[in-house]
Order: sequence, then C-alpha cells, then structure tokens
Amino acid sequence: MKANSKGRKALSNVVASLLLIVLSIVAALLLGHFIFGLFSSNSHNAQISISDVSIINPGGTGLSSGGPGVSVALTITDTGNDPVKITSITIGGLTVTAGNNVIEIQPGQSLSFTGTITSNGLTLTTTPSGSTSSITLSSSSGSSGSSSVNANTFDVGSTVVIQATATDVVTGQQLATQVTTVVQD
Repeated sequence: MKANSKGRKALSNVVASLLLIVLSIVAALLLGHFIFGLFSSNSHNAQISISDVSIINPGGTGLSSGGPGVSVALTITDTGNDPVKITSITIGGLTVTAGNNVIEIQPGQSLSFTGTITSNGLTLTTTPSGSTSSITLSSSSGSSGSSSVNANTFDVGSTVVIQATATDVVTGQQLATQVTTVVQD
C-alpha cells in the first residue's frame, strides 16, 4: 500500500533557506544592539560647556575708583555622561579656583554663576543644586593664581575670554572649555 502524502506539504528548500537567512540577520541585529548599547552606556564622556555669558561695565566706569564694578554672569553645563567638579574659572585673565569648595555638576545639569570684577579682583557666587547655601569664589589682585586687574580688558566693546576647567569625577580626566564675549554697557 502507498502512504497518502497529499495532506502534508513541506517548505521548499529555497523558502527555508531565505527564512533562515532573515532570522539570522534579525538575531545578529538584536544581539549587536544589546551588546553595543550596553558598552556605550558604560563609556565615559565628560564634557562641559559655557553659555548665557554676559559682562556688563555700566557706563564704562565700573572699574574706576569707587565704581560699582563689572557685573559677570555665566552658566556652566555638564554635557557629558559623567559628573564633573568645577576646579577654576578664568575671566579676562582673572582666575578663581574652587579650592576646598566642592562644586559638582551632574550630567545634563547646569550651574549659574554671578559675580563682580572690581579693582581688587574677581568674585563669583553660585548655589549648587540641592544646596541651601551658596559658594563664593574670590581672587585678589596680585595673589597667587590670578593676575592684576587690567581695566582696559573690561572696556565696553572689548572681547573677553572666559575659560572653565573641571575634573571628571569618575575618571579624573581634566576638562577645559572657553568662550569669548563682548563687554556691554
């Protein structure tokens, strides 16, 4: 007797091969996405940026004897994926260092600084996120780590360089970024 084979049909060799190729490609893509996604989330990319910079010398006499000083404002943002500690900020050759103050910024967060430049130096103040007290950083004219105040540097219309340096909390890598701005009246 002959067996009845009309009720069962198999896939052709060509269709089965194509199906195996498609499944292999999908599995490779999923595995690659998982592996590279896992590795990229563990990579360390520390980076900072400076924005919202303004330097205002009211009437161009901010540094004159008894003048109100030159107002400074800037924002530093952690644009990487590791937290960073701000170590120093330099504005027009005047440097303030964090010293023992811990000024840490988490990834994606910003920290705003406001301050004044007088004939005695630069003073910046910030209030870190989650803190109730502010941190004040000061330099003195002629002290270690800063240079004397050159009034011409902050004349209205002058271009001033602002530089921030930081340390990646995870890797210890040193970071620096700088921008320029024009002194306004």
